Amino acid sequence: MRIYRFLKLWSMILLLTLGACADAAKAEPTPPLIHYGEDMCEFCGMIISDERYAAGYVTREGQERIFDDLGGMFQTHLQRQEDVAAFFVQDYDETAWIRAETAHYVLSDDLPTPMLSGLIACDSSEKAEALAAEWRGQVLTFNEVLAYYQASASEPMAGEGEHHHH
Repeated sequence: MRIYRFLKLWSMILLLTLGACADAAKAEPTPPLIHYGEDMCEFCGMIISDERYAAGYVTREGQERIFDDLGGMFQTHLQRQEDVAAFFVQDYDETAWIRAETAHYVLSDDLPTPMLSGLIACDSSEKAEALAAEWRGQVLTFNEVLAYYQASASEPMAGEGEHHHH
């Protein structure tokens, strides 16, 4: 009788542990791992060296895509339309990963980003406003940045009709 009780308890513990692991996998996706100075950008193939501009996303299958410029992440996502579990961007001031969906973005032609997207991210609207003032840029949300890249992707190439600069 005692052995039966022990086995029953053991199988309960096992199920709870497995359940917790499954929940953890579902719960919080972890940011992609980037070896700065070694890993290549998924979008442009260049070495990712400046973490202030780094970005990445993790697909539902668990594949990591890493980028040297925030703009590259948005463009790759729009091109590939992969099923993304989570987007991550580096906080420009803190150089720490933050969830891209809730980040505040600054878009400015003056920002010297690796692929000249002029896009940086921060974890608060106050910081974004301050950086936008500093870099003469505008503050955008995740969806506004996506819309911006969608619009620029569908713009005709120079030479086809009128081309106007933003």
